[in-house]
Amino acid sequence: MQAGREIKFRAWDTVQDKMLPVESIDFRNDVISLDEGDNSISDSSEMFILMQFTGLQDKNSTDIYEGDVGEKNGVLYLVTWVNHSARFGVKIIKSDHVLIRGVTFPLHQYVNEDSMKCNFVVIGNIYENPELLEVDK
Repeated sequence: MQAGREIKFRAWDTVQDKMLPVESIDFRNDVISLDEGDNSISDSSEMFILMQFTGLQDKNSTDIYEGDVGEKNGVLYLVTWVNHSARFGVKIIKSDHVLIRGVTFPLHQYVNEDSMKCNFVVIGNIYENPELLEVDK
């Protein structure tokens, strides 16, 4: 990804079942603080599922995080962290092309060099929209 990209996270609050921006992460004490607008909530990291910002935006200037689902021309993409290559990727979760379903490609392959934005649109994420993972293949 780009050098010097902004490092930020969001988190799925497993107790309240909602997505919130992360204010701070205290790795030493295993505490994450989330921004609820008027106030903050803090708890142990086991109560939240962290998702990192990829440093990129979709065609509509929406920030892209791991766990997001994108769409272009009827193809659905799941944004994921790929451990073995230490970079973000997109896994094809719905496509008419049988051979690419389930295959993960590097996220940078989906970046338009002119706009520096991904060429798909984020339509949801796996926590707020789990039905997106249950697509008819």
